[in-house]
Amino acid sequence: MNDFTSAGRLAELSGKSVDDVKSLLDPLVRKGALTGNSAMINGSFGDATRGTMRALRVLYRNSGLSGVLKVIRDTVRQNVRDIVKYGRRGAGGVTNIPMYALPIYASLLNVHQFYPETSDEDIRASELYREYFIKDGYYKYYEGSEKGTPTWRTIPVNRTIRSDQRILDNEEAHAIIDAATDIALVPCPCRTRTEKLGIRECKDRNPVGACVMMGLSALFFESSGLGQRVSKEKAKEYLDHMQDLGLVAATENYQDINHAVVCLCCECCCSMMRGRTRWDNPDAVLPSNFVPRNNEDCIFCGKCAARCPVEAITVDKKLKKFEVDESRCIGCGVCTITCKKDALRLERVERSESPSNARELYDRIYQENRN
Repeated sequence: MNDFTSAGRLAELSGKSVDDVKSLLDPLVRKGALTGNSAMINGSFGDATRGTMRALRVLYRNSGLSGVLKVIRDTVRQNVRDIVKYGRRGAGGVTNIPMYALPIYASLLNVHQFYPETSDEDIRASELYREYFIKDGYYKYYEGSEKGTPTWRTIPVNRTIRSDQRILDNEEAHAIIDAATDIALVPCPCRTRTEKLGIRECKDRNPVGACVMMGLSALFFESSGLGQRVSKEKAKEYLDHMQDLGLVAATENYQDINHAVVCLCCECCCSMMRGRTRWDNPDAVLPSNFVPRNNEDCIFCGKCAARCPVEAITVDKKLKKFEVDESRCIGCGVCTITCKKDALRLERVERSESPSNARELYDRIYQENRN
Protein backbone atom coordinates (compact mmCIF):
# COMPACT_ATOMS: atom_id res chain seq x y z
CA MET A 1 0.00 0.00 0.00
CA ASN A 2 2.95 2.37 0.53
CA ASP A 3 3.51 2.24 -3.24
CA PHE A 4 -0.03 3.42 -4.02
CA THR A 5 -0.89 7.06 -4.63
CA SER A 6 -4.44 8.29 -4.03
CA ALA A 7 -6.53 10.06 -6.63
CA GLY A 8 -6.57 13.14 -4.41
CA ARG A 9 -2.79 13.32 -4.27
CA LEU A 10 -2.51 12.74 -8.03
CA ALA A 11 -5.04 15.51 -8.62
CA GLU A 12 -2.95 17.84 -6.47
CA LEU A 13 0.27 16.95 -8.32
CA SER A 14 -1.27 17.24 -11.80
CA GLY A 15 -3.54 20.21 -11.29
CA LYS A 16 -6.50 18.17 -12.52
CA SER A 17 -9.70 17.21 -10.74
CA VAL A 18 -10.21 13.83 -9.10
CA ASP A 19 -12.78 13.01 -11.79
CA ASP A 20 -10.21 13.80 -14.50
CA VAL A 21 -7.61 11.62 -12.77
CA LYS A 22 -10.05 8.73 -12.57
CA SER A 23 -11.16 9.09 -16.19
CA LEU A 24 -7.52 8.97 -17.32
CA LEU A 25 -6.26 6.17 -15.07
CA ASP A 26 -9.24 3.81 -14.66
CA PRO A 27 -9.03 2.60 -18.30
CA LEU A 28 -5.34 1.83 -17.73
CA VAL A 29 -6.24 -0.21 -14.67
CA ARG A 30 -8.78 -2.16 -16.71
CA LYS A 31 -6.10 -2.83 -19.33
CA GLY A 32 -3.62 -4.06 -16.73
CA ALA A 33 -1.14 -1.22 -17.38
CA LEU A 34 -1.66 0.09 -13.85
CA THR A 35 -2.66 -1.48 -10.57
CA GLY A 36 -5.65 0.11 -8.87
CA ASN A 37 -8.81 -0.43 -6.92
CA SER A 38 -11.20 1.38 -9.27
CA ALA A 39 -12.98 -1.80 -10.33
CA MET A 40 -13.72 -2.61 -6.69
CA ILE A 41 -15.23 0.74 -5.71
CA ASN A 42 -17.23 1.73 -8.79
CA GLY A 43 -20.95 1.10 -8.90
CA SER A 44 -23.36 0.91 -6.00
CA PHE A 45 -22.30 0.75 -2.37
CA GLY A 46 -23.38 -2.90 -2.27
CA ASP A 47 -21.36 -3.81 -5.37
CA ALA A 48 -18.32 -1.96 -4.01
CA THR A 49 -18.60 -3.73 -0.66
CA ARG A 50 -18.95 -7.17 -2.26
CA GLY A 51 -16.01 -6.50 -4.58
CA THR A 52 -13.83 -5.33 -1.71
CA MET A 53 -14.75 -8.37 0.41
CA ARG A 54 -13.92 -10.75 -2.45
CA ALA A 55 -10.53 -9.08 -2.90
CA LEU A 56 -9.82 -9.30 0.84
CA ARG A 57 -10.79 -12.96 0.84
CA VAL A 58 -8.25 -13.67 -1.90
CA LEU A 59 -5.65 -11.63 -0.03
CA TYR A 60 -6.35 -13.64 3.12
CA ARG A 61 -5.60 -16.87 1.23
CA ASN A 62 -2.33 -15.44 -0.08
CA SER A 63 -1.08 -13.31 2.82
CA GLY A 64 -3.02 -14.42 5.89
CA LEU A 65 -4.87 -12.30 8.44
CA SER A 66 -1.89 -10.00 8.97
CA GLY A 67 -1.90 -9.08 5.27
CA VAL A 68 -5.63 -8.30 5.33
CA LEU A 69 -5.35 -6.20 8.50
CA LYS A 70 -2.45 -4.23 7.04
CA VAL A 71 -4.43 -3.38 3.91
CA ILE A 72 -7.48 -2.33 5.96
CA ARG A 73 -5.34 -0.26 8.35
CA ASP A 74 -3.41 1.50 5.60
CA THR A 75 -6.53 2.11 3.50
CA VAL A 76 -8.46 3.66 6.40
CA ARG A 77 -5.46 5.77 7.33
CA GLN A 78 -5.10 7.06 3.80
CA ASN A 79 -8.84 7.69 3.48
CA VAL A 80 -8.93 9.79 6.63
CA ARG A 81 -5.83 11.74 5.61
CA ASP A 82 -7.17 12.48 2.14
CA ILE A 83 -10.64 13.51 3.31
CA VAL A 84 -9.12 15.89 5.87
CA LYS A 85 -6.74 17.37 3.29
CA TYR A 86 -8.88 17.42 0.14
CA GLY A 87 -12.45 17.14 1.39
CA ARG A 88 -14.88 14.34 0.52
CA ARG A 89 -15.21 15.37 -3.12
CA GLY A 90 -11.53 16.13 -3.56
CA ALA A 91 -10.51 12.78 -2.12
CA GLY A 92 -12.84 10.86 -4.38
CA GLY A 93 -15.11 9.31 -1.79
CA VAL A 94 -15.62 8.58 1.89
CA THR A 95 -15.30 4.87 2.61
CA ASN A 96 -13.26 4.08 -0.49
CA ILE A 97 -10.52 6.25 -1.99
CA PRO A 98 -9.32 5.58 -5.57
CA MET A 99 -5.66 4.56 -5.50
CA TYR A 100 -3.15 3.72 -8.24
CA ALA A 101 0.33 2.23 -8.58
CA LEU A 102 2.64 0.88 -11.25
CA PRO A 103 2.52 -2.95 -11.59
CA ILE A 104 4.98 -4.89 -9.43
CA TYR A 105 6.61 -6.17 -12.64
CA ALA A 106 6.45 -5.16 -16.26
CA SER A 107 2.97 -6.03 -17.47
CA LEU A 108 2.83 -8.57 -20.30
CA LEU A 109 -0.94 -8.30 -20.59
CA ASN A 110 -2.09 -7.50 -24.11
CA VAL A 111 -5.82 -6.85 -23.81
CA HIS A 112 -6.21 -6.91 -27.59
CA GLN A 113 -6.02 -10.70 -27.39
CA PHE A 114 -8.77 -11.20 -24.79
CA TYR A 115 -11.84 -10.29 -26.83
CA PRO A 116 -13.12 -11.66 -30.15
CA GLU A 117 -13.75 -8.38 -32.00
CA THR A 118 -11.00 -7.44 -34.45
CA SER A 119 -9.75 -3.93 -35.20
CA ASP A 120 -6.71 -2.53 -36.98
CA GLU A 121 -5.19 -1.91 -33.54
CA ASP A 122 -5.60 -5.60 -32.66
CA ILE A 123 -3.81 -6.67 -35.83
CA ARG A 124 -0.99 -4.22 -35.15
CA ALA A 125 -0.66 -5.52 -31.57
CA SER A 126 -0.47 -9.08 -32.91
CA GLU A 127 2.20 -8.12 -35.42
CA LEU A 128 4.27 -6.46 -32.70
CA TYR A 129 3.92 -9.62 -30.60
CA ARG A 130 5.22 -11.75 -33.45
CA GLU A 131 8.13 -9.39 -34.08
CA TYR A 132 9.24 -9.06 -30.46
CA PHE A 133 8.15 -12.37 -28.99
CA ILE A 134 9.02 -14.71 -31.86
CA LYS A 135 11.45 -13.03 -34.25
CA ASP A 136 13.55 -11.33 -31.56
CA GLY A 137 13.43 -14.44 -29.34
CA TYR A 138 11.78 -13.04 -26.23
CA TYR A 139 9.81 -16.30 -25.90
CA LYS A 140 12.82 -17.92 -24.23
CA TYR A 141 12.65 -15.45 -21.34
CA TYR A 142 8.88 -15.68 -21.14
CA GLU A 143 9.04 -19.47 -20.96
CA GLY A 144 11.89 -19.73 -18.45
CA SER A 145 15.27 -18.57 -17.21
CA GLU A 146 18.66 -18.46 -18.93
CA LYS A 147 19.52 -21.75 -17.18
CA GLY A 148 16.31 -23.51 -18.15
CA THR A 149 13.94 -23.17 -15.17
CA PRO A 150 10.47 -23.17 -16.79
CA THR A 151 7.83 -20.68 -15.69
CA TRP A 152 5.07 -23.18 -16.53
CA ARG A 153 4.43 -26.84 -15.70
CA THR A 154 2.20 -29.57 -17.09
CA ILE A 155 -0.84 -30.87 -15.21
CA PRO A 156 -1.60 -34.55 -16.04
CA VAL A 157 -5.05 -35.93 -16.84
CA ASN A 158 -6.06 -37.38 -13.48
CA ARG A 159 -8.76 -39.65 -14.94
CA THR A 160 -6.25 -41.92 -16.68
CA ILE A 161 -3.62 -42.27 -13.96
CA ARG A 162 -3.21 -45.90 -12.91
CA SER A 163 -5.21 -46.63 -9.75
CA ASP A 164 -2.12 -47.77 -7.87
CA GLN A 165 -0.22 -44.54 -8.62
CA ARG A 166 0.12 -41.57 -6.27
CA ILE A 167 -0.79 -38.05 -7.34
CA LEU A 168 -0.41 -34.96 -5.16
CA ASP A 169 -3.15 -32.35 -4.86
CA ASN A 170 -0.89 -29.67 -6.34
CA GLU A 171 -0.39 -31.90 -9.41
CA GLU A 172 -4.12 -32.26 -10.07
CA ALA A 173 -6.19 -29.65 -11.90
CA HIS A 174 -9.45 -30.26 -10.02
CA ALA A 175 -7.72 -29.82 -6.67
CA ILE A 176 -6.16 -26.54 -7.85
CA ILE A 177 -9.60 -25.28 -8.91
CA ASP A 178 -11.14 -26.42 -5.61
CA ALA A 179 -8.51 -24.39 -3.73
CA ALA A 180 -9.43 -21.17 -5.56
CA THR A 181 -11.63 -18.48 -4.02
CA ASP A 182 -12.90 -16.96 -7.28
CA ILE A 183 -12.93 -18.40 -10.79
CA ALA A 184 -13.52 -16.86 -14.22
CA LEU A 185 -13.28 -18.25 -17.74
CA VAL A 186 -11.24 -15.81 -19.85
CA PRO A 187 -10.78 -16.09 -23.64
CA CYS A 188 -7.48 -17.80 -24.50
CA PRO A 189 -5.17 -14.98 -25.64
CA CYS A 190 -2.97 -17.26 -27.75
CA ARG A 191 -5.71 -18.76 -29.90
CA THR A 192 -7.53 -15.41 -30.01
CA ARG A 193 -4.38 -13.84 -31.43
CA THR A 194 -3.85 -16.45 -34.16
CA GLU A 195 -7.58 -16.39 -34.92
CA LYS A 196 -7.47 -12.64 -35.54
CA LEU A 197 -4.41 -13.04 -37.74
CA GLY A 198 -6.08 -15.82 -39.71
CA ILE A 199 -3.26 -18.30 -39.04
CA ARG A 200 -4.78 -20.61 -36.40
CA GLU A 201 -3.67 -24.13 -37.30
CA CYS A 202 -6.05 -25.89 -34.89
CA LYS A 203 -9.14 -24.06 -36.15
CA ASP A 204 -10.81 -27.29 -37.28
CA ARG A 205 -10.00 -29.17 -34.06
CA ASN A 206 -10.28 -26.75 -31.15
CA PRO A 207 -12.43 -23.79 -30.18
CA VAL A 208 -10.69 -20.56 -29.22
CA GLY A 209 -11.80 -21.50 -25.72
CA ALA A 210 -10.79 -20.02 -22.41
CA CYS A 211 -8.20 -20.08 -19.65
CA VAL A 212 -9.37 -20.82 -16.10
CA MET A 213 -8.41 -17.72 -14.10
CA MET A 214 -8.43 -17.88 -10.30
CA GLY A 215 -8.12 -15.55 -7.31
CA LEU A 216 -7.10 -11.97 -8.03
CA SER A 217 -6.69 -12.79 -11.72
CA ALA A 218 -10.34 -13.86 -11.88
CA LEU A 219 -11.43 -10.67 -10.11
CA PHE A 220 -9.40 -8.51 -12.48
CA PHE A 221 -10.72 -10.08 -15.67
CA GLU A 222 -14.29 -10.20 -14.43
CA SER A 223 -14.24 -6.54 -13.37
CA SER A 224 -12.67 -5.62 -16.73
CA GLY A 225 -15.52 -7.29 -18.61
CA LEU A 226 -13.14 -9.86 -20.13
CA GLY A 227 -14.08 -12.87 -18.04
CA GLN A 228 -17.16 -14.88 -17.11
CA ARG A 229 -17.51 -15.81 -13.45
CA VAL A 230 -18.25 -19.55 -13.01
CA SER A 231 -18.62 -22.07 -10.21
CA LYS A 232 -15.89 -24.57 -9.37
CA GLU A 233 -17.98 -27.39 -10.79
CA LYS A 234 -18.49 -25.57 -14.09
CA ALA A 235 -14.77 -24.81 -14.28
CA LYS A 236 -13.90 -28.49 -13.75
CA GLU A 237 -16.44 -29.62 -16.33
CA TYR A 238 -15.00 -27.15 -18.82
CA LEU A 239 -11.43 -28.27 -18.14
CA ASP A 240 -12.32 -31.95 -18.60
CA HIS A 241 -14.03 -31.16 -21.89
CA MET A 242 -11.01 -29.26 -23.20
CA GLN A 243 -8.70 -32.13 -22.24
CA ASP A 244 -11.03 -34.52 -24.07
CA LEU A 245 -10.48 -32.39 -27.17
CA GLY A 246 -6.71 -32.81 -26.75
CA LEU A 247 -5.70 -29.55 -25.06
CA VAL A 248 -2.94 -29.66 -22.44
CA ALA A 249 -3.58 -28.33 -18.93
CA ALA A 250 -0.73 -26.24 -17.51
CA THR A 251 -0.14 -23.79 -14.69
CA GLU A 252 2.63 -21.79 -13.00
CA ASN A 253 5.68 -23.87 -12.11
CA TYR A 254 5.47 -24.07 -8.34
CA GLN A 255 4.09 -26.55 -5.81
CA ASP A 256 1.80 -24.27 -3.79
CA ILE A 257 -1.78 -25.22 -4.62
CA ASN A 258 -2.88 -21.57 -4.92
CA HIS A 259 -2.51 -20.53 -8.56
CA ALA A 260 -3.62 -17.65 -10.77
CA VAL A 261 -4.46 -19.68 -13.87
CA VAL A 262 -4.87 -23.08 -15.45
CA CYS A 263 -4.29 -22.77 -19.18
CA LEU A 264 -5.53 -25.24 -21.80
CA CYS A 265 -2.85 -25.26 -24.45
CA CYS A 266 -2.52 -26.42 -28.04
CA GLU A 267 0.80 -27.14 -29.72
CA CYS A 268 0.37 -24.57 -32.49
CA CYS A 269 -0.77 -21.34 -30.79
CA CYS A 270 0.30 -21.46 -27.12
CA SER A 271 3.13 -19.09 -26.22
CA MET A 272 4.45 -21.71 -23.77
CA MET A 273 3.96 -24.97 -25.68
CA ARG A 274 5.41 -23.60 -28.89
CA GLY A 275 8.79 -23.38 -27.17
CA ARG A 276 8.85 -27.19 -27.48
CA THR A 277 6.81 -27.73 -30.64
CA ARG A 278 7.75 -24.81 -32.88
CA TRP A 279 10.83 -23.09 -31.47
CA ASP A 280 14.21 -24.14 -30.08
CA ASN A 281 13.39 -24.21 -26.37
CA PRO A 282 13.09 -27.81 -25.12
CA ASP A 283 12.97 -26.54 -21.51
CA ALA A 284 9.66 -24.76 -22.06
CA VAL A 285 6.90 -26.20 -19.84
CA LEU A 286 8.13 -28.55 -17.10
CA PRO A 287 6.97 -32.15 -17.66
CA SER A 288 4.71 -33.74 -15.08
CA ASN A 289 5.93 -36.74 -13.10
CA PHE A 290 3.89 -39.11 -15.26
CA VAL A 291 4.41 -40.88 -18.58
CA PRO A 292 2.00 -43.04 -20.62
CA ARG A 293 2.43 -46.84 -20.48
CA ASN A 294 0.48 -49.37 -22.52
CA ASN A 295 -0.62 -52.84 -21.43
CA GLU A 296 -1.50 -56.17 -23.07
CA ASP A 297 -4.85 -54.80 -24.29
CA CYS A 298 -3.09 -52.39 -26.66
CA ILE A 299 -4.04 -53.02 -30.32
CA PHE A 300 -1.36 -50.60 -31.63
CA CYS A 301 -3.89 -48.49 -33.52
CA GLY A 302 -1.67 -45.39 -33.32
CA LYS A 303 -4.38 -42.96 -32.20
CA CYS A 304 -2.30 -41.97 -29.16
CA ALA A 305 0.69 -41.13 -31.35
CA ALA A 306 -1.45 -39.01 -33.65
CA ARG A 307 -2.80 -37.11 -30.66
CA CYS A 308 0.49 -36.44 -28.84
CA PRO A 309 1.14 -32.66 -29.04
CA VAL A 310 4.92 -33.05 -28.72
CA GLU A 311 5.35 -36.12 -30.98
CA ALA A 312 6.77 -38.23 -28.17
CA ILE A 313 4.96 -41.48 -29.04
CA THR A 314 5.86 -43.94 -31.79
CA VAL A 315 3.63 -46.88 -32.71
CA ASP A 316 4.60 -49.54 -35.23
CA LYS A 317 1.41 -51.35 -36.22
CA LYS A 318 3.18 -54.15 -38.09
CA LEU A 319 5.73 -54.90 -35.40
CA LYS A 320 3.17 -54.20 -32.65
CA LYS A 321 5.55 -51.88 -30.90
CA PHE A 322 4.76 -48.89 -28.67
CA GLU A 323 7.49 -46.47 -27.54
CA VAL A 324 7.57 -43.21 -25.56
CA ASP A 325 10.46 -40.78 -25.84
CA GLU A 326 10.53 -39.54 -22.24
CA SER A 327 12.89 -36.71 -23.17
CA ARG A 328 10.08 -35.24 -25.30
CA CYS A 329 7.01 -36.38 -23.36
CA ILE A 330 5.54 -33.72 -21.04
CA GLY A 331 3.25 -36.14 -19.22
CA CYS A 332 0.01 -34.35 -20.08
CA GLY A 333 -1.97 -37.54 -20.66
CA VAL A 334 -4.16 -36.29 -23.52
CA CYS A 335 -2.96 -39.32 -25.48
CA THR A 336 -4.53 -41.67 -22.94
CA ILE A 337 -8.06 -40.27 -23.18
CA THR A 338 -8.52 -41.42 -26.76
CA CYS A 339 -7.69 -45.09 -26.05
CA LYS A 340 -10.94 -47.03 -26.52
CA LYS A 341 -9.41 -50.23 -25.13
CA ASP A 342 -8.33 -48.50 -21.91
CA ALA A 343 -4.87 -49.88 -22.68
CA LEU A 344 -2.95 -46.66 -22.08
CA ARG A 345 -2.51 -45.25 -18.58
CA LEU A 346 -0.28 -42.69 -16.89
CA GLU A 347 2.40 -44.10 -14.63
CA ARG A 348 4.37 -42.08 -12.10
CA VAL A 349 8.02 -41.44 -12.94
CA GLU A 350 9.86 -38.99 -10.71
CA ARG A 351 11.69 -36.73 -13.16
CA SER A 352 10.95 -33.12 -12.24
CA GLU A 353 10.59 -30.91 -9.18
CA SER A 354 9.03 -27.47 -8.97
CA PRO A 355 9.90 -24.57 -6.64
CA SER A 356 7.76 -24.40 -3.50
CA ASN A 357 5.88 -21.20 -4.30
CA ALA A 358 5.71 -18.25 -6.67
CA ARG A 359 8.29 -16.20 -4.80
CA GLU A 360 10.82 -19.04 -4.87
CA LEU A 361 10.17 -19.58 -8.59
CA TYR A 362 10.70 -15.97 -9.61
CA ASP A 363 13.62 -15.46 -7.21
CA ARG A 364 15.29 -18.47 -8.83
CA ILE A 365 14.65 -17.15 -12.33
CA TYR A 366 15.95 -13.72 -11.31
CA GLN A 367 19.17 -15.18 -9.92
CA GLU A 368 19.69 -17.49 -12.89
CA ASN A 369 19.23 -14.62 -15.33
CA ARG A 370 21.66 -12.42 -13.36
CA ASN A 371 24.36 -15.07 -13.31
